[in-house]
Amino acid sequence: MAQIDARLFDGQSSRPHAVRLCAVAGGIDLLFEDGSGRRERLAPAALTWHEPLGHATRRVDLPGGRHCELACGPALSDFLRALNHRERSITHWQGSGLRVLVAIVLILAVGAAGYRWGLPLLARGVAHALPTAAVQTLDAQLLKTLDDGGLLEPTALAPARIAALNAEVAPLLAARRSTDPVRLHFRQAPAFGANAFALPGGDIVVTDALVALAPSDAHVAAVVAHELGHVAHRHGLRNLIQASVLAAVIGVWTGDVSSLATVGATMVASAAYSRDFEREADAWGADLLHRSGRSPALLADMLERLEQAHRPGGRGGGLSDYLSSHPATAERIERLNRPTQ
Repeated sequence: MAQIDARLFDGQSSRPHAVRLCAVAGGIDLLFEDGSGRRERLAPAALTWHEPLGHATRRVDLPGGRHCELACGPALSDFLRALNHRERSITHWQGSGLRVLVAIVLILAVGAAGYRWGLPLLARGVAHALPTAAVQTLDAQLLKTLDDGGLLEPTALAPARIAALNAEVAPLLAARRSTDPVRLHFRQAPAFGANAFALPGGDIVVTDALVALAPSDAHVAAVVAHELGHVAHRHGLRNLIQASVLAAVIGVWTGDVSSLATVGATMVASAAYSRDFEREADAWGADLLHRSGRSPALLADMLERLEQAHRPGGRGGGLSDYLSSHPATAERIERLNRPTQ
């Protein structure tokens, strides 16, 4: 007769009772070591065995909200064998190092595929499914927030200068294969310096510093062509969707959705998406410049000037470019200057 000592928790108090479980014909006898309780016959089907967790104690649930804890070891193995107990498949998997390794590899592969292809595909579908009017409303709110927050200030450019820049950009807008409205805004932005960025719904902001940096209005238009690529592909919305999903997943994984680690990990993980967006916008802008009778070399020249303006004396490269949301400037310039562009 196989038997094993256990600790019984009756569900009424936290004090355990020392008991012995005995495998007998037709069931399991439960006996109190101190004789304080009556002998009880339990049917094996009435017991629920929890999965083993390494070398920790094994738990088995009994009728009436009670449970027993049993020490793992040969005695427990012999007791379960006497009961003809069959472990679930997941338990056998957990006990096999090779199977656990295979499971880990599969989980990592699925996660990597979801990160690289699944999430971008989902974000693209959602971003393009949203009504244009709704996205334009979002643009208006974002632009108002930037203006009211002091990050953007009214432009110092003369109206005639703005008119000339708009005239330079007009052929690019006409050459697009899209009827979605685009609005060009000029602002002073000391915090951003020489820069331009596209909001999700077609509003493009160009800073006065970028206009001052450009050797000609055609160079400013080339930067706008790049930003039009972001608008056409709805990169702003896609980046927002992807970053939100990544933050949620990393927050659940780390157990703290508000931690600095979650924010930092999300920024690093989403940087690869942003680099893909920049390459896509470069290609789209280069094609648009070609179709409007201009050279992508204008954009390449502006990228080099912007690189020097933001990182004097530097050409990038190394870990900083990997973590950056933009590809290395030298790489982008090389692509734009290719004869096939």
